[in-house]
Amino acid sequence: MNTQEANTAHSLYALYDTLPNEVQQAFLEELLQKRQEQLEDLAFALACKQAKEENEFISDEEAQAFIQSLNP
Repeated sequence: MNTQEANTAHSLYALYDTLPNEVQQAFLEELLQKRQEQLEDLAFALACKQAKEENEFISDEEAQAFIQSLNP
């Protein structure tokens, strides 16, 4: 993300933050309805980035147990 994009994103958030709570809630509901998959992917990517930065990786055993738990 370049500087102009970051500034635009910050400005949009600042605008959102000035809205009444009811409008914020309605906006978030509509955003979630229309962009749920994109938001979930972004949340997952950010969580992975944070875990990597904090060196919080799961062990091979934990990974295998998780994969096995996905198979009924």
